Amino acid sequence: MMDRTLLNKILLARRLNELARENLSSVNDLSLSIGVNLLQDAVEVFLLAVSEHVNAGIQSYTQFDKYFDAINAKIAPKELPFRPRLIALNRLRVNSKHHGLAPAQSETEGLLATVREFFDEVTRAILGLSFATLTLVDLVHAGEVKDMLTAAEQAFRNGDFETCLVSCRKAIFIRIEKAYDVAVFGNEDTASPLGLLGLGNRSPFYAKNKEYIEQNVKDATDYVVVDHDDLEMELVKSGIDSVSFWNVWRLTPEVYRPSVGVEWTIKKDWRKLDGEGIRERAEYVLDTTVNLFVAADQRQAGVRVPEYRNYVVRLHEEGVPVYSKADASSEVVATTPQGVREVFVDFEVPALNGEGTFWHVAHHTDEWSLWGYIRNEALE
Repeated sequence: MMDRTLLNKILLARRLNELARENLSSVNDLSLSIGVNLLQDAVEVFLLAVSEHVNAGIQSYTQFDKYFDAINAKIAPKELPFRPRLIALNRLRVNSKHHGLAPAQSETEGLLATVREFFDEVTRAILGLSFATLTLVDLVHAGEVKDMLTAAEQAFRNGDFETCLVSCRKAIFIRIEKAYDVAVFGNEDTASPLGLLGLGNRSPFYAKNKEYIEQNVKDATDYVVVDHDDLEMELVKSGIDSVSFWNVWRLTPEVYRPSVGVEWTIKKDWRKLDGEGIRERAEYVLDTTVNLFVAADQRQAGVRVPEYRNYVVRLHEEGVPVYSKADASSEVVATTPQGVREVFVDFEVPALNGEGTFWHVAHHTDEWSLWGYIRNEALE
């Protein structure tokens, strides 16, 4: 696997290149100056990465034009391409940064294409990789999300940009959108004696009923009803950049899956899958999605919580009432199912009103769920 510091340098070069593109598309003198500075920085950090890979020994005091000599000496008989054009870019940067001379628009024409071709050719010839598909996917936590992103990466490498976009959206559904799936509210009575089947669902309250579903769900992807305020808060807590997330969300087709192992529903939105510009969209979506999840995983890795375990208590009978509060006079929200004599609990607490002890039940299976309090007297 590529060295992590080398990968980070190349990804930094790609990000600087993207920022340069935004500024070089302007006719404003200041934007053009910013663009050439960012673009030259992208080239320089990329050359530093290549130098590190071939052990060319570039130092902090090495002049930019000498980068090419040092690297060419290590990769001979190969040579770095586009040397004159990239040195001209460096002169534009020097004039802008040190002398306050904004580049003319005619001087910047074609620079982005040259730099991108330089990145593609050198990455392929020297690193044996594709510049466009280098990602931080290896840093994403193992699981189905990582599998989807790996599939997206492979699809991009194969030129299957539609599958790349769809796979990225599947990863978003699994990690984020699944929590806003209201399908359960159309099939089950969530207040039934078998428990709160909608527990943990983050959809807005108005969508959590059969009437809403009958009137508004026109195809399976409509089961995802996002509470935007709630999601914005979750993005912040997870360390996910909101603007980037919504960009990916808008650029990818909607998907839906009721449960693991069931076939995916994919809405083939032709605006999002149109062949014109799809390669650029897929490249942006893949890179951005991976970076969003890497940031979230790194944030999560810094969170310290007790190790999760299942704690079991045994009941002396079936049909034990489950209360909404640690209070025997509170609402009975469920009863334990027939045949069930053991349930998972996560804490014990004194009664809210009166005497005695209550145990908090947190038990979920594919068939039923229990969430509430049972009296200590119900235990064997």
